[in-house]
Amino acid sequence: MGKTTVTVAIAVYHVEAYIGKCLDSVLNQDYEDLDILVVDDRGEDNSIAIVEEMSRTRPGGEKIRIVHHERNAGLAGVRNTSIEEARGEFLFFMDGDDYLAPDCIRLLYEASVSGGADITMGNWQRIYPDGRIERTSAFVPGRNDSAYAIADWMRVNHSHHYPVATWNKLFRTRFFRDNDIHCVPGQSYEDMFFSLQTAFAARSIITIPEVTYYWVQREGSLVHQEATEWHLKQYLDVFDHCLALFKEKESQISGHYPKELYWMVTETFLDGFYTHNICSSTQLSFRQKNAYLKHLRAITRHIKRKDEFGGRRRLFYSLIQLPLPYVWVKLLTITSVILSI
Repeated sequence: MGKTTVTVAIAVYHVEAYIGKCLDSVLNQDYEDLDILVVDDRGEDNSIAIVEEMSRTRPGGEKIRIVHHERNAGLAGVRNTSIEEARGEFLFFMDGDDYLAPDCIRLLYEASVSGGADITMGNWQRIYPDGRIERTSAFVPGRNDSAYAIADWMRVNHSHHYPVATWNKLFRTRFFRDNDIHCVPGQSYEDMFFSLQTAFAARSIITIPEVTYYWVQREGSLVHQEATEWHLKQYLDVFDHCLALFKEKESQISGHYPKELYWMVTETFLDGFYTHNICSSTQLSFRQKNAYLKHLRAITRHIKRKDEFGGRRRLFYSLIQLPLPYVWVKLLTITSVILSI
């Protein structure tokens, strides 16, 4: 098979109630030059049987090809397989329980080709399975070009947050291969380390105003699970990989890289979802939560430029470096919630 323009890589694991709508949204795109790559992460439901049936019966189903993992590899393994197996000049990631706007790929492709960007993204809607909209993103449309284009994007959007999810972004496939960007094998919270690598490498990013992706909120998805010991180990592992990357990059450059790249990590992990999820968990012991706080202290000591954060965030980073026992965890949780507003 010859090289196509865009590979749409779909992660499939226990999504039998959603994969039909997901695949239909890809097959019904108003852009046809697609390589539809389904990565089977060895779930135990009927998801792949549904994909196989649709590949035989749906118009355009011949574009679907399935790559089977030998064993469950998590989302990190799925993303790495997608990069290895992509046949398109561009690569678009999506999850098997989400779906696309009909013009998603065309709009992103046209913007990327006309602007020559490393990354092109649209807006998204966080939506419930019954169609109720919970939230719609409102990113500032335009183009950012610099040695640290994602940091520029954060400044333009007046945001400490960057949408670290791998989905709803159109990447040039060679961008990953030329910069050796990959996920840590075995990681299920793959997006933070992955996005931090792209933030160091990306020289141009284009944002279009249209909503191109629908992020379905379903019970049982990874982000809605209460933190367990397994989650804790995953969080600490990705923290360590991010910190190691910062140290590696510091050794390669003179001076500082933009503070916004630290914000990507601190806002997502230290005072965002993961911290709150750990502190509020009923399945983790006091000892485990104390160990988590000690780990955060080790990370925040590396943030030498706390003076460049706002007052509330400086307070948070100062608070978390104190030798606090778990009796203060509730205060930390309240602080994390306030800072994430």
